[in-house]
Amino acid sequence: SATESQSMFPDQSDFEYDYETLRTTGVIIGVILFVSGILIALTLIQQAPRYQRQRVSSLVCVNRF
Repeated sequence: SATESQSMFPDQSDFEYDYETLRTTGVIIGVILFVSGILIALTLIQQAPRYQRQRVSSLVCVNRF
């Protein structure tokens, strides 16, 4: 029973992570999320009514310091 469960799951102690692929994938996903966030923010600013757009742009200018 203990030997049956051991034979069902192969030993993974020699498993090594491919850190180069993990790092590259993480950077790519990060860039995609960053760019999509910027695009969503710009789209929401463009779709806002004119009085809200002026308020948002004034808040953006104030927060640049």
